Amino acid sequence: MAPLGLYELRRMLADGLPAQLRRPLEFLFDGRLEPAERQVVDGVERIREAVARDPRGFRVVNRDGVVHPLTASQVAHRASINREWGTFLHLCSRSFGARTILELGGCAGISGCYLTASERCERFVTVEGSAELAALAAENLGRLSDRAEVVNSLFDDALDRLLPTFRDGIGLAYLDGHHKYEATLHYLERLEPYLGGGALVVFDDIRLSRGMWKAWRTVEGREGFAATVDAGRFGLAVWAGSTTTPVSHDLSLPLGFLRGVYTG
Repeated sequence: MAPLGLYELRRMLADGLPAQLRRPLEFLFDGRLEPAERQVVDGVERIREAVARDPRGFRVVNRDGVVHPLTASQVAHRASINREWGTFLHLCSRSFGARTILELGGCAGISGCYLTASERCERFVTVEGSAELAALAAENLGRLSDRAEVVNSLFDDALDRLLPTFRDGIGLAYLDGHHKYEATLHYLERLEPYLGGGALVVFDDIRLSRGMWKAWRTVEGREGFAATVDAGRFGLAVWAGSTTTPVSHDLSLPLGFLRGVYTG
């Protein structure tokens, strides 16, 4: 469905979709990468494979608060973002020129590696509740950047300390933890006063549960955003800070997702 998807994307761009989304969304349809981009992807994937070979086991808390023991291979390949969507995050970071990036839900640091690898990133902070995964994320991010900080904390406790330090605004926020309706909107409300103009907010797994899907539908009509995009796995929202209602765009069908389908 790549030709149809690219046609729809170009129509949306003509209708006012922010131009910074062109390159990341085109990648989802054509898979094309420039040599420098491919070099970043290959480097992050080498870090993933090093994680997979780690003999340690890890305790991971799922979205319902249940602790599950996982092997390093499971952390690398099941709990962490995959190559395609990690590449998409990297392209978003580059395209939006995000100097400051905040991630809620660091896991092993794979998504953070993709985000912080942008040459424009000056500060990257990720919050991870598991002490074991936070330590692993710090190891992995340290291989790529000295601009990355890993905070082992509950999200709200971390935000109490971190948000006032983003004095020039957050350029990109990636929400990948606590995938429930109330929690998602609560964290968004906390972030909004600190979002810079034109900032991108990425919501992961918008079809993971009824609550997450309901939260995304709320974001699609939320005042303050200029535009939203249903990109299948991700929900993308571009912050304007004004009183306008966002223009909603839907690329889920050409990307192979049925709108409104959830798994739990």
